[in-house]
Order: sequence, then C-alpha cells, then structure tokens
Amino acid sequence: MDTQGSLISWDNVTQRTTQKPKRTGARHKLDFRVVTQPGEPLFALHVLPPNSRLATHWASTRTVFIEHGGRKNTLLRMPIGHTKNSDGQWMPYAHNYAAEVLEACGMDFTAWPTNDDLAALRGQMRALVPAPVPHVLGKGVGTRFNKILADHINGTFKRPKIIQVRFEPTDVELTRPTKGAVARADLDHALAATGSDTVRIIALYNDGTTRKRMTEALAAYTSTPERPLDCGDQQDHRLSQRLVVRFHRLRALDHAKQVDRDGELDFLDQLQDDAVNGTWVETIWNPKPTKREREAGQQRHDHKRDLRRALYERGIVSQFLARQSQPDPDDAADEADTDAEAEAPKDYKAINALRDLLFRLGCVDDRLRHVTDLADEPILVGIHLRQQRVSNRRPGAADRTQMAEVLTALHTSNDPERPWRLDSYDHHAHDWRPQAAAEAAFGRRAIGREGHARHEEGAPLARQHIESALKVLPSDRPLIIFLDTEACRTIWPGLQNVRFGKGPLPGDDLRTETRSVAVVAINTSYGEVPTPVENTASPRKNPKRPPKPQKRLYRRTTATGHTSWYIAQASRTYDGIGSIGGVHTRFTLPKDDWALQRKDWHSFTATQITVPHSAERDPQQLATLVAQLCHQSLAWDARTRHPVPLHVAGAMDRAHPEYRGPSIELAQTHEANQTQEGE
Repeated sequence: MDTQGSLISWDNVTQRTTQKPKRTGARHKLDFRVVTQPGEPLFALHVLPPNSRLATHWASTRTVFIEHGGRKNTLLRMPIGHTKNSDGQWMPYAHNYAAEVLEACGMDFTAWPTNDDLAALRGQMRALVPAPVPHVLGKGVGTRFNKILADHINGTFKRPKIIQVRFEPTDVELTRPTKGAVARADLDHALAATGSDTVRIIALYNDGTTRKRMTEALAAYTSTPERPLDCGDQQDHRLSQRLVVRFHRLRALDHAKQVDRDGELDFLDQLQDDAVNGTWVETIWNPKPTKREREAGQQRHDHKRDLRRALYERGIVSQFLARQSQPDPDDAADEADTDAEAEAPKDYKAINALRDLLFRLGCVDDRLRHVTDLADEPILVGIHLRQQRVSNRRPGAADRTQMAEVLTALHTSNDPERPWRLDSYDHHAHDWRPQAAAEAAFGRRAIGREGHARHEEGAPLARQHIESALKVLPSDRPLIIFLDTEACRTIWPGLQNVRFGKGPLPGDDLRTETRSVAVVAINTSYGEVPTPVENTASPRKNPKRPPKPQKRLYRRTTATGHTSWYIAQASRTYDGIGSIGGVHTRFTLPKDDWALQRKDWHSFTATQITVPHSAERDPQQLATLVAQLCHQSLAWDARTRHPVPLHVAGAMDRAHPEYRGPSIELAQTHEANQTQEGE
C-alpha cells in the first residue's frame, strides 16, 4: 500500500527575491508517512513539515513539480535533465520514465516555462533548487509551526480518530558533572587508557597563525596555561608524563595540486618507538576556486582525503584544523586600545579539534564513570553499519554495494586506578585492538565488506561476521550491545517493530546461564521518531513559544504494555538565532526582520530508545544508561545522537578516506590501467 503522501502549498509561498544570487522563496510541504512503532498495535501517521526552496531558473535543477491538469489537486514530481539548444543555452527536458509518464498524461512540454515564469511563479511548474546552493531562505520551519500544525490536526481530523503521541517525563534527570576538555590533572590517567606509556601529537602546519593557535590550545596541559606553548620544530616537547608534542612545517599543505605524499611524510617513518601517534593537521577548509581559476578550468586540490589515507598507512590517526585568516594589524591594535582589560576570546575550534584528536587516540577520563552505575563491569559494545554504493562504471552510478561495519567496545571498570578504555575490532586481524591502532587499520583498507548487505543473502553474512567478532571479546564479562535501529533491523529481525524482541538479535550465540548479553536499540530517524512539539510539563514563559524539553528521560507505554524511552532536546543553535522559530512562523515574521529568514530555523528533536532484550536487567536502567552516555559526551559539551560506543564507531566510519567517496580498490584499478596505457 502507499505509505507516503504530501500536501503542498502551491501558491502560498514564503517569498523573498534577490539578484545575487538570484533566488526566490520556498513553499511549505507536509509529508505524511504511515509508520509503525515498537510494540504499538496501531499504525502511526507521522507528519513532517519541511520547506522546499524554489529555483528562479533552470540551471542545474533536477526535480520539478507539475500541475498536470488531470485529477483535481494532484501533482507530478518528476526528475529532469538538461541539454543545449541551437543557441547554446541549457534547456530542461523529461528523460527516462518521466517522458513516458508525461506522454501518458497527454502532456507535451515542447515549450517549457521560461526562467521569468519560474521567478514569477507562473505556469504549471515549480522547480526545486539543487542542494547545496546559497539561498535567501534558511532550512526548517521552527517549533511554532510544529505546534500550530499539531493543534490543527487534532482539531480537524474527526474520522478516523487521531490520538496524538505523547511522552511522559520519568524521574530520571540527566546530568553532566564534567564539562570542557580533559583536565590537566586527569590527563595522564586518561591517556593510560591508550595502553601506551607515551602519546605523541604531531602538529603539521604551514601558516604561522595556525601554529600559534595550536600552541595556545596545548598550553592548557602545561604549568603555565595562560601562555602559549614555547617549543621548536622537529623535536619532541614533553607536556606531561605521557604526552609529548612535535611541530613540523609542511609546505605541501598549500600546494594547489597533488604532491608526493610519501616523500613529504618520510620523516614520520623515523619515529621508531612505542608511542601512540596522532597528527593535528592544518587545512584550508573546502577550498573554492577563484573566478580566474574557474575560467581557466583549475581547481585547488583538497589534501585532506589523501593525507588521512597516507597517515593511516603509517598507523597514525588524524584531526584537521581549518586555517583562519590572520587578523588585520590595525583592527587588532584598535581592539586592544578600546578593551585592554578584556579577556581574549577562546579559540573553541582549536580546543575542540584537540579534544577530538585525544578522543581518537583513545583518551578516556572518568567523566563516564561519574554518570553511570555499572557494578558488574560490563563491556559496552557499539555496532555501526552503513551500506555504501560503489561503481566500476562512472561517478554517481552504483552497480554494487559494500557494507561498512565498525564495532567498538568500551571496557568499564569500578577500580578508580584503572580508566575505562576503548577498543575497536580489526576485521583483517580478527581481533580487538586499542582505539587508535584499530582506526588506522580500518582506514587504510577498503571501507566495506564485499557481499555483505542489509537484505537477502548479504544480511546473514553480515550477521555471522559480527557474531564471530563478538565471540573474541572476554567471555567472563557481561555485554550491553548498542546499535542503530534503522541500519540494523533488516539484518536482525528481532529489531523490527512487528516482531520486536522475538527474532534473531546480536549476541544470541553468546548468552549462557552465567553470562548476560543485553541489546539496546537507538533510533534517530527523522522520518520515524515522533517529533517533540511542546513540553506540557513546564509552564510557558512566553504564551506563544513552546517550552523546550527538559534534561530528563521520557517514556511512552503502548496499550500492549510495551515501553519506549526518549530523550528530547533543542539544538545549540535554537538557544541562539534558532529560537525565533519558537515565536514566529515564516509567514508571521515582521517585515523588518527579513534578515532572520536567511537563518536555519530549528525544531526539537528526539532519540528513541528501546530494549529488545534486557538480559534480566531493568529496561529503564538500560535506557537511562543510553541517555547518560549521550548526554555526557567524551569529545564535546553537547549531547550526541548516539551513546559513546556507537558514536565512536560512527566517527571512525566518517573519518575513512572512502566515506561517501571513491574506493581504494577502484583507485588502484584506475592507476594500474593508466600504468598499462603508459607502457
């Protein structure tokens, strides 16, 4: 049956037109999706209210809505192509099945609407802008729109009867006792989790301003944190008993074309010791060609992917820091004169990049121990799966898939002298290794496993492989397995809503009378998890603005007695400019505040937690564990979408040089073909 449909505001459009770039407004759309919920006997109607931004010209557009004049109030959503006419101008056309559909509807678009027609919203077509492009309207509709929509649905639907999904607050309050970076006093204890006596940070830079930013961030781990680190290049400088740093100027970072990476990084091969190494690399973030470069067909080469792969081949993890332009001397002098006593603003980008690098090296302080109560010292396992398409034919095509599989294990401990430690599974060695070594082993090989997939014969292969990896973990420790519902439910049917907890689950072969293996599923899908509209448990300070969710665990119990838990939140942006969407909609925003239309308007989001197998643990305690491991992050001070082990696994996948890009296998084949052609 059809489980999706949309209502579209065809003429009632949020409009604002500019010339550079020439863009108009956006139309609202209500997407209706029929979904199921865990343990829920009724269907759920999930209403999503995105806004689709409209194009004022045909250039680069790929999708068009057509009012075809057939059945009343129905639209065609069609893909379009582009071709040059006799005058050398790009013109749209219907291709593939779209041409057949138009022919079946008796429509002949030999004369397509002009760019002026699109800009004036005339005619039978509305073209959508290709993403991502600059636009005068930001994304999102805001929480106020969501609240009005929910009230309208409740007041309008009579048959069938609509029951709005509601979350009930529990007495579990989420806390974050530890904030900020790892404290200097705790650094060596946290670095002991890496399993090495020495951890080396290799800072690669070319711009002097970047080097200064790095020294200022590293100063927090010296005895004089108020002064930048004072050290030379190409030599180890000890910051603590376990941490050393080495600076190295790498001029190739600014080269516009590819370079000999092995020749540039050969100095790393001379570091013959037992230290765990991580590189902190300066980068020009998303380098864009200048007008002259575009006209000449030149494009600056982005070194991040190549550098990350070359470092992984040497067993080294990496984190990049985007370069900032050097402040103008006159502006800096004026600012110093006007506010000499003011404290210099913190460079949060550099601080957070350093925190992320330490986290990739396996640095774990006691902040997670402080928010959990795990008396039996379980191993917390994260299973991250993602199916990636690859092609041997051409970019953008896909003739086969491969499954990216990342498994992490967080070993807990009740001994204050032993830090918690992170391991990840090395598929090649068939063993669990310390975090940094496992990430490097994962990153230097092809990202996916051939033949593994979410469906058909590929699903059992993935299931068997992961089960064999879990068997390598110590057998005398209980397990708590975290996984993503949407990514894993076709591999383990016990995660599916219609048979929740009654089918195969990860760890089935490991459960014994003396060993418990619990499974917790986390769903963050925008299209499936109910969107929080308003916190009715808190009184409104502003009569128009929906109150934000509280920092606590929520739950919902179905008529069949099945309970799901939720953590809901407003984004960090919502507390800034994003909160305007809690007071206004894009239709009611005062004309004097048009600049706010360019911002992204955020709404509340939720994470759904379900327990298909509790292993005789209290399910709410497992849900609380997930919520606290999301709320108390290792690498930053805001909540993460997934608990720490699953978050770490996803970060490893995203750092792989092939993530949503070309594969090593295909690149090697291409290089071999070029070599043969040259010979």
